[in-house]
Amino acid sequence: MHEDFNINQIIIAAISTACAVVLPVLFHLVGLGSIFLPMFIPLSIGAYFLTPKYALLTGTIAPITSTILTGMPPLYPPIAIVMMIELSLFCFVISILKQKFQFNNYFVIILAIIIDRIILYVLYAIVLPYFKISFAIFSLYDLFKSFPGILLLLFITPAAVSGIHQILEKNTGQ
Repeated sequence: MHEDFNINQIIIAAISTACAVVLPVLFHLVGLGSIFLPMFIPLSIGAYFLTPKYALLTGTIAPITSTILTGMPPLYPPIAIVMMIELSLFCFVISILKQKFQFNNYFVIILAIIIDRIILYVLYAIVLPYFKISFAIFSLYDLFKSFPGILLLLFITPAAVSGIHQILEKNTGQ
């Protein structure tokens, strides 16, 4: 068997992707929408357990899968494309910080969110002029709009990762 083929990584990636498609739908059904960054939650949790390669791939596949199956995020304006880039790098950063550097779960998510916001605003600077949208106004709006989701990520992700890790240790003896 090829050494890059790891069934555990594929299973974690598939579960993370499936949750990243379903959770936003549930959030939108109850009117919570994108302010809570529902796609980020399962992808960030999964990225702690994925290798950088699988994390990058999962962050890329989840938004386009969601677009194909649910129509969210939309392809025009290119929110789906921006999210593919943003989430792939977000997941990659989490995986690198956790897998390669063994940083604390809280430090990982804080640094990943900061890097994510920088990446997002660079993408906005590239894309928004084509739609004649003010970068400054839209970026400020987006920062305030996503603040509840950022707080949710800070609370849920490290706790969920710790809980999953404890369950794995208990049931597998690792």
